Formats: sequence, C-alpha cells, structure tokens
Amino acid sequence: MPRPLRKTAATSLKMTPEVRDLWEQCAAAESRSLTNLFEVMVRDRAKTLNLQPRTTPAPAPRKTATKNTKN
Repeated sequence: MPRPLRKTAATSLKMTPEVRDLWEQCAAAESRSLTNLFEVMVRDRAKTLNLQPRTTPAPAPRKTATKNTKN
C-alpha cells in the first residue's frame, strides 16, 4: 500500500566530512535513507525533550528577490 503524500520542505545542512561519513554509515547499518535516518533522529531527540510538533508548522524562510536598478 503506498504511503500517503505529505508536503515536504527542502533543507540544506553543512557538516564536516567526518559527520557526513558517520551519518552515511548509520543509515546503511539500519538500511535507511539519509532523509529517513535524519527524521528518526530528530523525532527521537524531540521525544527525549518532550517536544511535540506544532499544529501549524512554522513557515520556511522566504528568499527575497532583489532588483538591480540602475539610476
């Protein structure tokens, strides 16, 4: 049975090559994708901190367009 579609937000992360390597090893060891492992880790940490998702997620920051005007 296919999973229900959910809206997702693209996110970029910067990390050291060592952390990236460990992330990949952990995902492979658990037969997970990097995205799935990240979500599992965040949910586990949130549970430890007794955090719940907001009913309405905070909006992602918007990129503002800049106009190049010449005077």
